[in-house]
Amino acid sequence: MEVSFSMVNVYDHAHSLARALRESQEYRTLVAAREKIKGNSAVENMIKDYHTKQMELQALQLQGKEPSAAQKAAFEQLASVIQSSVDARDYLMAEARFGTMLQDIYKIIGEAVEVDLVPFAEK
Repeated sequence: MEVSFSMVNVYDHAHSLARALRESQEYRTLVAAREKIKGNSAVENMIKDYHTKQMELQALQLQGKEPSAAQKAAFEQLASVIQSSVDARDYLMAEARFGTMLQDIYKIIGEAVEVDLVPFAEK
C-alpha cells in the first residue's frame, strides 16, 4: 500500500498530539496522582467502587430511569468518603481534568471534519 504525503502528515500530527498529551500538566498530574495511590488497596477499591456506582447511575439515566433513593444515597455517601481521602479526591479530580481535555480535543477534531456522532438521527 502506498502512503501519500498527506496521510503521513496526518499521522505525524497524531504523534505530535500524543506527545503533547503526555507532556501536558493534566496528564502529569494524573500520573502523579495514580502513583500516589498505587498499592493502597483501600483507596484503589474506593475509586473502583466510585466508578462502578457512577456508571450504574449513568446507565439508568440513559435508559430514562430514575435511580432509587438508596442508589443515590450510596453514591453520595461514597463521594463524601472520597472527599475525606486526599489521595482519592486528588486522583478523581486529576482524572476528570484529563478526561475533560480529551473530550475537548475530540470535539475539536470532530467539528473540523464534521463528524456526526449520531448518524441518521433526526435533527
